[in-house]
Amino acid sequence: MPDTQLHTTQALCPKCLAVLPANIAADSDGVVWMQRECKEHGAISTRIWPDADHYQKMRSLAFPTAAPQSAARRPTNKACPTGCGICMRHLRKPTLVEIEVTQRCNLHCPVCFMSAEADYTDVPVDRLDDFFKAIVESSGADTGLQLTGGEPTVRSDLADIIKRAREWGFWGVEVNTNGIVIARDLNYLQKLVTSGLTGIYMQFDGLTADVYKQVRGANLLDTKLKAVENCRKAGVQIVLAMTIISGINDDQIGDVINYALENSDVVAGVALQPAFTSGRFEADEAESLNMGDVIFMLEEQTAGLIKVDDILPLGCSHPLCDTGTFLAKDSGQFVPITRGLSQEEYLALYNPNSPQGSVFGDILVKKGIPTARGLSVIIMNYMDAYSADLERLKECSMFVTMADGSLIPFCTYQLTDCCGKRVYSPWLMPADEHGAVKWQ
Repeated sequence: MPDTQLHTTQALCPKCLAVLPANIAADSDGVVWMQRECKEHGAISTRIWPDADHYQKMRSLAFPTAAPQSAARRPTNKACPTGCGICMRHLRKPTLVEIEVTQRCNLHCPVCFMSAEADYTDVPVDRLDDFFKAIVESSGADTGLQLTGGEPTVRSDLADIIKRAREWGFWGVEVNTNGIVIARDLNYLQKLVTSGLTGIYMQFDGLTADVYKQVRGANLLDTKLKAVENCRKAGVQIVLAMTIISGINDDQIGDVINYALENSDVVAGVALQPAFTSGRFEADEAESLNMGDVIFMLEEQTAGLIKVDDILPLGCSHPLCDTGTFLAKDSGQFVPITRGLSQEEYLALYNPNSPQGSVFGDILVKKGIPTARGLSVIIMNYMDAYSADLERLKECSMFVTMADGSLIPFCTYQLTDCCGKRVYSPWLMPADEHGAVKWQ
């Protein structure tokens, strides 16, 4: 077991969610573990990184924190992670904010961070202004906005919601979707674009049918490919979000990168997301992967196109939360712009207001380099009750907006115990005996 201590932090017991002192330590093979002990449930060890030297290097590349505006702060007497809103302990401002416009979905994915099973609730359109106002007042309309759920495209009035968001001044409005509706109905997608949609963020877990059967419960490969084609026809960029599960699709990371490069006229980025176990997670015998695992897989599966040292923290959050690179086309070849980028130059060019996926693209714009046929590659190291590190939680820059105007860090909002019980109810609104929200 681990014997070389690297640092200490605070973590959780996955069964009772008690806050526990934790040791981060490396074993004799250099694998990094988070160790803690609950008085009620005993010792708990979580594998959090495959290589101690790489872990220490990445952790050292922290950017200065940019604090939330005072208007966003809410006093609390509750311990982290139960007193969010944004609380006075939080160190970083939002750069991307989500609004869950519905709890409905047209799929029942075996792997899903949404824990609700039968909730048919939508946010009433006339209540959405409360959400938009909260974001504008707490972090400004320059903050990236993502409409999510549930599955937001089940709403027939989604175009009206997008238009409403643009009227509040949001320059970027992205829809997080499984792609089923936009693949089936080009006219629906075109209405979204006409209303001001600036991007699609779509689940894209691989390039074989078996992957979708295991991860999404249905063969959706043709649907995904059709959705990409419809985005091309509608003239809207798309980001492919790959949930990565050991033994199911972890061997297709390179294939997804290659597909994105071949379609970089419409695919703006790839978001690689090692699966985390909040909500509903029914994948059998799945070994938990982390961001470090994916970074090393990238070099192997892209034949060195993306090397381990090309992946850098995105600056807007904790260095172990969001990392990535940008592949720019140079003389017909794609090259990571982070290769050889010094920390000093990165700090000088970095824009603290850039959303996660735009950090390196914004640097290219500042340098006067075209980004039209480039590809953003980011890795999201989401946390669950097994991997939650309160040091990282306090630096989250991705938030979910609540009906009462509070903003909750994404990983905190999605947090459940090992049985799927949520810490935060959807929208922080009272629910009936069936779990459905009652809008006042």
